Amino acid sequence: MDHAKGSATNGRRRIARLGILALTLCGPAAADPPGLAAEIERCAGCHSNDGRAASLPTAGRIAGQNREYLQYILRQYRLGRLQGLNGGLMTNAVRHLDDAQLQALAQYYAGLP
Repeated sequence: MDHAKGSATNGRRRIARLGILALTLCGPAAADPPGLAAEIERCAGCHSNDGRAASLPTAGRIAGQNREYLQYILRQYRLGRLQGLNGGLMTNAVRHLDDAQLQALAQYYAGLP
């Protein structure tokens, strides 16, 4: 396969993945706050099941990060204070979570290798 054709195909795949991700994260939140398992599944859409962001490296590795750092960042996203490449997606992903849920997610991902 020539390089130009491969780059175009990879670009289309990436756009498709980002579109699916946006639909997943920006959809309506459930009436009841989701449980931790549902949130971990939501996070895996970008950060992969293991938190290492293998499928979407721009999402960043969260596995093994410092718990306090993760809590701080999640709160900042929830408040809409962080912009950048993934700011809007992350704000939509966490704005419905309370402090206890953010703490639980931070603890979970901090404990991964």
